[in-house]
Amino acid sequence: MTIQKQRLDQFILDLHDASMYLSSQDFQQWTLKEVRRYIDFDFAIWGAGDGRHRQLHHATILDQVNTLFNTWEPVKHIDPFANLVIGNTGQTWTTESVTNFKESIAFRQHWGQYHAQQMMSTMEVDQKTGLHVFVTLARDQEKHRYTKEECVLKNIITQHIFLAARHNDLHHLRALRTPAALMDRGGILNAALTDFRALVVQEWGRWAEHKLPKHVTQSLWQTGSYRGRHIVLNAQTFNNRLLVRAGIAPQVHLSTREHEVAWAYVSGHTHKEVAKLLEISPTTVRTHLARVYQKLEITDKASLAFWLRENTNN
Repeated sequence: MTIQKQRLDQFILDLHDASMYLSSQDFQQWTLKEVRRYIDFDFAIWGAGDGRHRQLHHATILDQVNTLFNTWEPVKHIDPFANLVIGNTGQTWTTESVTNFKESIAFRQHWGQYHAQQMMSTMEVDQKTGLHVFVTLARDQEKHRYTKEECVLKNIITQHIFLAARHNDLHHLRALRTPAALMDRGGILNAALTDFRALVVQEWGRWAEHKLPKHVTQSLWQTGSYRGRHIVLNAQTFNNRLLVRAGIAPQVHLSTREHEVAWAYVSGHTHKEVAKLLEISPTTVRTHLARVYQKLEITDKASLAFWLRENTNN
């Protein structure tokens, strides 16, 4: 066995071991730094998203500014390197494979600004989530080009990285001992425990097993909570995703008057207009709404509207 093979085997063992005790953010940062011991680079990106529409859902960036993708937005659909990598998943590519890459708009307006003179990227489609997952390494050295040997090595390493990352997510969730999932900004469940999936399927149907409804995703990112007909969700930021915990929602009963006030309020009326419409005082309207918010454990009008639409036939 060669020294290089021994080192690679040790890396793989260390990688899977680290996935069992490091947090998601620490694991990704640690992994990218370990990769640098085998393949030299100046900055790295480990991300996932919708490749077809070029929508980045989350990313860990090492040794580069976190606003890296801001200038990529205007050129993402005409980036020839992105076209190559997204169109040929399961392989490792370098910018050497793109003719006149440095003359492209994408390089001049984006990659060149970050001194990415040479890039190497590997992308795969996650069969469980449908997301395009990738690891990209960049060098600020025009003459120090990635070799074929480095491409082969990165292809092997990346396969283990993606597998270990899934184990890392699930290990963290299991340690919580509660129905939980990791969700990205697109509402896609990057990882979820079986009991969490059972609760969301009961609430919204089989399709929610992989992606939560748009209004639920928005509520979780904006307020950190959501209450449905049978489910209650609470979320906290976890690296660049949300850690979502699920529970069974206690039965909530609103009085006839509380329903009337709530519906009139979410329909766009002010407190005074609701009072006039229902022939009660504005103070009574506020009292009813405060009681409704307390019963539903919500804090905003949007959440009240969601609850009413899903829990009444009005």
